[in-house]
Amino acid sequence: MEKSIESNEGTLFSPLFLRLLIPFGFAFFASTFIGSITSMIAPQITADFGLSPAQLGGFISVNLAAFGLAQFPLGVMLDRYGGRNTLVAMLLMACAGTLLFAAAESYAALLAARALIGAGFAGALLSSFKSFTHWLPKRRLPLAFSIQSFVGGVGFMAATHPVTLALEYFTWRQIMFTSGGAVALSIAMLLFCAPREDCGTEGRGETLLNSACGMLRFAWDKRLWYVAPVVTATEAVLYSFAYLWIGPWMRDAAALDERSAGLMMLLSSAGIAAGYLLNGVTADFCSRWKWMTWERLYACTGVLFSALMGGLVLFGGKAAPLWCPVMFLSTMSMISFPIIGRLFAVEETGRVFSLLNFIIFAASFLMQWLVGVILNFYPVAGGHFSPDGYRAALLAVFAVNAAAALHLCVYLPKIEKLRKF
Repeated sequence: MEKSIESNEGTLFSPLFLRLLIPFGFAFFASTFIGSITSMIAPQITADFGLSPAQLGGFISVNLAAFGLAQFPLGVMLDRYGGRNTLVAMLLMACAGTLLFAAAESYAALLAARALIGAGFAGALLSSFKSFTHWLPKRRLPLAFSIQSFVGGVGFMAATHPVTLALEYFTWRQIMFTSGGAVALSIAMLLFCAPREDCGTEGRGETLLNSACGMLRFAWDKRLWYVAPVVTATEAVLYSFAYLWIGPWMRDAAALDERSAGLMMLLSSAGIAAGYLLNGVTADFCSRWKWMTWERLYACTGVLFSALMGGLVLFGGKAAPLWCPVMFLSTMSMISFPIIGRLFAVEETGRVFSLLNFIIFAASFLMQWLVGVILNFYPVAGGHFSPDGYRAALLAVFAVNAAAALHLCVYLPKIEKLRKF
């Protein structure tokens, strides 16, 4: 087995780190690109299949629901088999789902494809987190997590304006077929480049079902619930809007044409990428200079995010540029993962991370579906959903985020007291 660099607390960048970052990063890039591209191709899919707002939200939400449900076996598999082996197995489903999506001829096929895509990509980020936790020095994990997450943010960016330009020359089906090939390439990169961690033999005699049920014991752990609400609320906005509703919002509430909407979404996705990168960089910098703890940075993120969501509610389509800082802060909340990582033992982190991811994606599913349901109460004019409907949906989203930020501020001293390092 390759030697872990855990004992070298000052080292991050190394050939070993690159062997982790390149294959895991490419897989996460593919997952965010394929997951969020539907926001750009939604008009074509709606026209081809004759979908209502609720049907559109529902079919996209299947992706999030499958993603969330897959967290239960994922957490057990990560702790038992390691990040590399787990992700290779799951990406096979994602590849099949992407190709089925490209070839779909019915609404049922779309649902099945999105379910496979969601389940297959469920481990794209957490598998890397698990492997990074095994191989890299713990005090550098926020920075490592951020660099990995940043690559996924670039995937969000690639699925916006560049897709708008590509649609002038290719159909959405051709783009999805090509994406399926990219997933196959990521599988090969993991097999031939990424190191495989030895996860030991603990728990090997236990069935996956029993282990998955055992993961639920963390659902009653107060340490998880001190931290979870803010990242759940902010990430639910990220996935429900970046995966679907931000594109229609730009066209309907902000009255932007396709190119302008694509460009604005590109800027918003740049905010996602920046937040993915800077949450760990900022946490690492503030911690080294003793300016602010990880927990207090996290709390500031939640409060500012809620304030910006309030701005979107108040100003509607005129506040379209606010989506860039909103998406930036939505991914700044990823600092919650290393915060939780130092509240639990290393052999528990795979299951705890997966349980948190399940909570996030369950909330994302509900939020994405709820937006469509709220829009259904308002009239559709000229193929455009109602700006008043979007305002009502965003008001509900604002209320959830404000409550989560308040909860974190109340329990902040307890979180700082419980951390292990």
